[in-house]
Amino acid sequence: MLEFESTLVRVKHINSRIEKHGDDKVLGVDLRLVVRLSNNELAQFSPTLKSSFYHKDDSVQGDVVTDENHLPNLKNPLIGPIKWDGTWEHQRLAIHHGTRAQDDIVLGDAKVSKLVLDLQEGGTVFVTFRVQCHPDEKQAAKLLTLLDQEVHMTLAVDEDAEMPLAA
Repeated sequence: MLEFESTLVRVKHINSRIEKHGDDKVLGVDLRLVVRLSNNELAQFSPTLKSSFYHKDDSVQGDVVTDENHLPNLKNPLIGPIKWDGTWEHQRLAIHHGTRAQDDIVLGDAKVSKLVLDLQEGGTVFVTFRVQCHPDEKQAAKLLTLLDQEVHMTLAVDEDAEMPLAA
């Protein structure tokens, strides 16, 4: 599962639609977001993912970096972006839109899916993902102003979301 706190994220695409929830029409929005993370964050998906794709090339770093967990070099630099399967429901995306917490655009009970990992030489990973949410009209208007902008965001489990009861 993908989580991050107050991290710069680029809003790449916004798609809006009307959904039917019973007899009610509800605004639905898909956000295509890109976040730049350290390859250490690959552990959020699998504890062995980082070492599967990265290694330390001693001929480049030599004895300068002694941390054995520092793996900045791609094992296969031509591999290209990798799709990561999975959907995470009941997520909370907080877009830190102003200087005060009251200015944040908080999108609760969102769904995160369609992750793509773009591994970079040096230990950076660009993660592209989709967030499906149901903003109110005011939030939707603010979201549109963020298109192709970088803004700080926090993504985590929505503790307030209504979780289905286990059978």
